[in-house]
Amino acid sequence: MRLSSTLTAMSVAVLLAVSPSAPAFASGERETACAELGGRLSGAKCTVTTTVVGPDVPSGTPTVSNGPSRNVGEPTSVDSLPLRQPNPAVTTIERDAGEATSVTTERRGTPVITEETQDAGEATSESVIVAGTPTTTTRTERGTPTTTETPTTTNCRRVNDESAKKPVERCDRAVLTTTTTPTTIVTTVTTPQEQVTTTTQPRETVVTTTTPVTEVVTTTQPRESCTTTTFQTEITTTTTQRREFTATTTQPTTRTTTRTTTVFTFTGSPEVPVPGPPKVNTTTEPGAPIVTTAQVEDTPVITTSTRPGPEESDTVCSPTAPVVTVRDGETRDDVNTDTVEAAPVVTVTREAIEPLVVETEAPGTPIVEQDLRTTGESCFKNPSTAEQRRNRC
Repeated sequence: MRLSSTLTAMSVAVLLAVSPSAPAFASGERETACAELGGRLSGAKCTVTTTVVGPDVPSGTPTVSNGPSRNVGEPTSVDSLPLRQPNPAVTTIERDAGEATSVTTERRGTPVITEETQDAGEATSESVIVAGTPTTTTRTERGTPTTTETPTTTNCRRVNDESAKKPVERCDRAVLTTTTTPTTIVTTVTTPQEQVTTTTQPRETVVTTTTPVTEVVTTTQPRESCTTTTFQTEITTTTTQRREFTATTTQPTTRTTTRTTTVFTFTGSPEVPVPGPPKVNTTTEPGAPIVTTAQVEDTPVITTSTRPGPEESDTVCSPTAPVVTVRDGETRDDVNTDTVEAAPVVTVTREAIEPLVVETEAPGTPIVEQDLRTTGESCFKNPSTAEQRRNRC
């Protein structure tokens, strides 16, 4: 829609008309001014047309159409109770009747005698230290260095003629730094040591007499004879399938179009665009129909089927002779022990311990290091001129 742009253009034109400082339009600029208003120029008139299309509004009577019926979801099934069928099968069996009762007695077996020697109390130990062969090593340790600086010269080169009696040499002044570090000779004598431990463990012999004792369980199980009548059954299944169809509703609509035409006239001196009264024309036409759909429940489809059901049985029982069984239960040991003294066990162990270390110190040869660096100045040896003598080395 261009309604907002047209209103803006009209507002601009009115402001230009009433403002004493509004810019004038030369005849050559009318076309540009009319284009800015969004219109079409014809001579001294600029025609601006705007069109507004309204929304589609429901009108008239809606129409409804139904689609084909279709299944909805999974079918649901309901089973009837099992119905017994004629000609049952009859069987007779014997089985246990109730809980069995048990009586427990004991049976003693042949005793077994074993002897086992074991530690008797805490062991006693005695340790001595045995020295090994010593080894000797030496190392040198540095002390605190002392430094002295001595002025000297370096890089001397002859600067006078070779035929001169004395050579005049130009040298670089330098500083000789001498660093003297005292040393100490450390002699280490390491004597390995070993701890020899003699352990005496008292021993004893345990004589064990073991007699097995077994439980004897006598069980009496009541029995009965049972006659079972077994019937085949049949189940009827009723299946319901839901159905639905789509109902489509079509609603006609009407669309209204409003066309507004405003003519601007370039008048005055200087020229400004002045709007005339707008002309409004309204038309109507069919709009896009509004289509809605709804799902409508249809008549369900119901079917039935039959299938074999679970067997059903009736049982009648009467007592019979009980079953008596005898079995061995758990076996436990009846244990009796006697203890007698045995020969002790003597063991000797050797274990290396920390060695004995003895260190002695003696003065060593000092370490002397020298470093020569220039000062950036020069001097002369055997100077021959006053300037050279002022820089004598």
